[in-house]
Amino acid sequence: MAECVLLVLALAASLFGQESDTLILKGSKQTYTILSRVSDPAERQAFVDLYGDREPAKRHELAQQFIQRYPQSWLLAPAYDVAAKSSIDLGQFSDALAEGRFSLRLMPENPALLVLLANLEARNQSFQAAERDARDALDDLNLFEQPENLKRRLEASAWFALGRSLVAQGFTNESLLKPGLDALDHAAACNANDPEIFYLRGLAEARAGDRQNAADDLAFASQNSDSLRPRALAALKVLHGTASAKPQVEKNLCADPPASKPTRAIQEGYAGPAACQSCHPREYETWRQTGMANMLRPYKPENILGDFSPGAEYNDESGTVRMGVDSRPYFEIRGEKFYVDYTIGSKWQQGYATKLPDGRLQVLPIEYNVLRKEWVNYWKIIDPPGSQRAIISNFPKLLPNTNYEENCAICHTSQLRAASSGDAPMEHATFLQTGVDCEMCHGPSAWHVKQARAGHIEPPLDFRRANNHEGVRVCAQCHRQSAVRTIGAHNEMNYSSTTGSFIPAAWSQPYDAFTRRAFYKDGRFRETTFIVEAFTRSACYRRGTAQCASCHAPHLPDFARNLTSLKFKDHPNEMCLGCHPQYRGDLTRHTHHAATSEASQCVACHMPRIVNALLFQARSHQIEIPTADLTERFGQQESPNACLLCHSDRDAHWAEQQLHKW
Repeated sequence: MAECVLLVLALAASLFGQESDTLILKGSKQTYTILSRVSDPAERQAFVDLYGDREPAKRHELAQQFIQRYPQSWLLAPAYDVAAKSSIDLGQFSDALAEGRFSLRLMPENPALLVLLANLEARNQSFQAAERDARDALDDLNLFEQPENLKRRLEASAWFALGRSLVAQGFTNESLLKPGLDALDHAAACNANDPEIFYLRGLAEARAGDRQNAADDLAFASQNSDSLRPRALAALKVLHGTASAKPQVEKNLCADPPASKPTRAIQEGYAGPAACQSCHPREYETWRQTGMANMLRPYKPENILGDFSPGAEYNDESGTVRMGVDSRPYFEIRGEKFYVDYTIGSKWQQGYATKLPDGRLQVLPIEYNVLRKEWVNYWKIIDPPGSQRAIISNFPKLLPNTNYEENCAICHTSQLRAASSGDAPMEHATFLQTGVDCEMCHGPSAWHVKQARAGHIEPPLDFRRANNHEGVRVCAQCHRQSAVRTIGAHNEMNYSSTTGSFIPAAWSQPYDAFTRRAFYKDGRFRETTFIVEAFTRSACYRRGTAQCASCHAPHLPDFARNLTSLKFKDHPNEMCLGCHPQYRGDLTRHTHHAATSEASQCVACHMPRIVNALLFQARSHQIEIPTADLTERFGQQESPNACLLCHSDRDAHWAEQQLHKW
């Protein structure tokens, strides 16, 4: 089935991008293209040409020419994707696997390519790889926003690849027949017109002793495929059965599950963080110290971190800001004073918002960086060239671009609700709580409080009982930059009152829809706003049970010296040794460095500091085994290698040799 069908995504679907650190509403206008970092007109045209020729041999030739001519291009992932799909059309399956694997290395989230490779791997009896790629494709299809008809076709192909692998093994290991048939049932539900699905399912049913369903499926395949007809008829002859040629298809197996009805807890709603204090005093007090609790606060003198002393000012080519204090701190821009009504942030950097007469909050154009102890133009740092909100003298004209409710509140406040009327519902949004409160992570607690007072404990979300997908979904509300959000039935933005989960449904925008500033050329994320996207690429998450709460806890008593809320701050290797105990007794043999050295900390190699945060480098959460071949191709600036962060006097070739020896 799938190896014969090329599902080439339309180029237009990936020609847009989105700024980082910005709310993405469903239907938001997008302004960047995947070509935005390609300045060479010849390179741009060569890439566009890959999609102009339908003949497989010519298309493969053009892809190979592009790869050879532009070996450091931003566009290598889609170029290798074109090459792999052309190789499949040409029957060059080993080439397709090699080309496809390299494309996925640069951009792993490509379900169309994953399902093609999964079917090739099942064909080659590489069953473990086939099952991995098929399941990854299904995960991505549930995560990313895309056209419904394309999603269903890809789901059918992914389920078919998974079923094909399991059934092939099931002929010698019968315990795998049932899960294989289940996968083929899903495939049939997603594409009820594909005879190859029913042919394979018929063979599996015959092996399982289900003669009648086997006969129906084989009859359908024989009547709807010239190529399958001889084999299907031969199998029917062996069965000696009568067939209706109307195979069973359970349509609901392919439909998205219906939203569950709201629980009593969700119906009762939110009690606010103060309601948690009496029963959970330790958790309440430790939470109050965290950056989440202090993400947005009404002005108080003791909350101010910035330098508002007389004469303080910030200058750049876009304008001048003078700071001062009279009744409260203010920023003076072009002779007009804007007073601080709210502070934003309390750890690494602090921003400030002023309140307009109509209630809207406007974020002031500069922020105070705590580590450098200096004022910075934050939007100038994170926005692409030409950003209007980074021009200081424009403030406060750019109301939507600098409006707090529209750009920041989705992650910096709790229980945000869009305005029910007007042309700008997000600009006039309201929130129940400043900062990120208890109920953003544990769910609405009014019913829990009511039941507890009556002596019946019905706990809200308990992370100790949540699986890793559930746990990460909570954190992803704020730490997944690519989330595409919708305004709920009751105008909810970061909570739900109409479904069985307090976390609203959200999808991810495809990663190639973002400006390339978000990535290194080797495909890894460059910005800390994509921290969940990076973590969910890791084998720790995909193949294991790791979640954010495996390493972080917001209720530790030492937050003042542990700003990242690490569970094992003084013994960081414990974050990894819990799942990898085989290294506990002889760490040096694994790390090739002294046990007490920085390089014998797991995070030094597997989570290097290569991600842009607030003017410092944070650790990558992709958690991978370091290599240097891509560093040799792209250079340390576009493919930073962990070894070379310390051994800066060496080069990528040396690092690759050392890693190869190990």
